[in-house]
Amino acid sequence: MYIPITVDHIARVEGKGGIEIVTSDEGVKEVKLNIIEGPRFFEAITIGKKLEEALAIYPRVCSFCSASHKLTALESAEKAIGFTPRPEIQDLRELLYMGDTIESHALHLYLLVLPDYLGYSNPLAMVDKYKREIEYAMALKNIGSKIMDYLGSRAIHQENAVLGGFGKLPTKTQFEELKRELKEALPLAEYTVELFSKLEQYEEVTDDEMVHMAVKPRNDVYGIYGDYIKVSDGFEFPVEDYKKHIVEKVVEHSFAKHSFYKGRPFMVGAISRIVNNADLLYGKAKELYTQYKDLLRYNNCFANNFAQAIELVYFIERAIDIIDDTLAKWPVKERDEVELKDGFGVSITEAPRGLLVYALEVKDGRVNYADIITPTAMNLAIMERHVRMMAENHWQDDPERLKLLAEMTVRAYDPCISCSVHVVRL
Repeated sequence: MYIPITVDHIARVEGKGGIEIVTSDEGVKEVKLNIIEGPRFFEAITIGKKLEEALAIYPRVCSFCSASHKLTALESAEKAIGFTPRPEIQDLRELLYMGDTIESHALHLYLLVLPDYLGYSNPLAMVDKYKREIEYAMALKNIGSKIMDYLGSRAIHQENAVLGGFGKLPTKTQFEELKRELKEALPLAEYTVELFSKLEQYEEVTDDEMVHMAVKPRNDVYGIYGDYIKVSDGFEFPVEDYKKHIVEKVVEHSFAKHSFYKGRPFMVGAISRIVNNADLLYGKAKELYTQYKDLLRYNNCFANNFAQAIELVYFIERAIDIIDDTLAKWPVKERDEVELKDGFGVSITEAPRGLLVYALEVKDGRVNYADIITPTAMNLAIMERHVRMMAENHWQDDPERLKLLAEMTVRAYDPCISCSVHVVRL
């Protein structure tokens, strides 16, 4: 007898997706991760648009990681027109990007993941007993939002990052305020690591064939930008060759494509960054990584949660360092003039959830070609594989427990489902 187990709407993830598991007396017969969010055509709607106008549209792919989309599109566009921003501008864009990551990691860990481990259905139900944790989540979220507000002009869909630099920069007083608040937030991030070191319980998803892909950080500084992609099998390739090594395929049950490397699914995200670049961590984050590296198991997707906690500490420390460097060079010129030449550019950066690809061709000051691949689109194939592995380990359990474990597997990837569907063409 075939028994269907269905999760119509995966809770506590961004966007709408479901899980379908079919079992029989002999075991698991079929597993599908159904991405049913309506497709949006962001590449198509920006073709023919003026470059500046398109750069204002791309952040609308997502409100959760709009700064990531803005800054990746911006770097791709500047490569296309042959412009390289000054180092201090690149540093401040990295700071803006870190605001996005700090906010995203804090919300994912405390509001989306933590209820599973504490036995609650949602974060609001935790308030009475875990008020401190909710307050820490909001404090960390707020400092991330404040960085994006000061540097990007607002917390979502930032407009202040423009070709050549920024429309305007925060004042020296605002940078000093950010530094003070980041220092106050650092102990909260360290508490997050300690909290998850006690809570983290790896379920039975151990995949010794896992492949991790991450940016090879520019200037050997663990972070966001890079010109090469590192793969955990030792291979590296320039970002311009992404189509040779990241192969997208349409699947019948999903509005988002699945991605493969050498015919195999692969993972991107915090654990993939640490697998490939842990030697570049420094400061308190390095100490915590060394102390807890046994929890950062490369072959278990649930380690992504703990990797995000380590990154929270790192990105706060790195943000403080960038502000110190900026204040040492004060005043900083906010923008250089750019010339809109014809050309083609590729940028791949580290969004909170992993690699984000933008490839743009510019002709006569307008977008002539656009291609976007998001982290969740890259993770979908391996995510579905690991939901199957979880189902195979628990198919004889109570169906409600299997549903919860399958959802927890998906949540470990911190998927942004709305981002993943924009590339589908009907």
